[in-house]
Amino acid sequence: MKRLKVPTHRELIKPYVKDERLRKRIAAGVERLRVITQIVELREKLSLSQAELAKRIGVSQPFIAKLENDEASNLSLKTLIKIVEALNGEVEIRIKPSRKAA
Repeated sequence: MKRLKVPTHRELIKPYVKDERLRKRIAAGVERLRVITQIVELREKLSLSQAELAKRIGVSQPFIAKLENDEASNLSLKTLIKIVEALNGEVEIRIKPSRKAA
């Protein structure tokens, strides 16, 4: 069975967004939404409320709500790790050179 190639968000927006800086901002937003989605999915899989997760990591429920609605202005790596560990998950960070650096 032949696998279909699913286009990346960069490939999808390239014809429409000519400004490279704007494309980078869009790509960063997509990555942020992926992280948020993973957090929400883990929380729901454990049947935890936002309030229960907040209590586990020592923050308020409104903070978790803002995070899940992509309204948190800045999420530190330390806080991200606390959230993921409270959800019995692991944070995996991968750093790779950009395509232009090659």
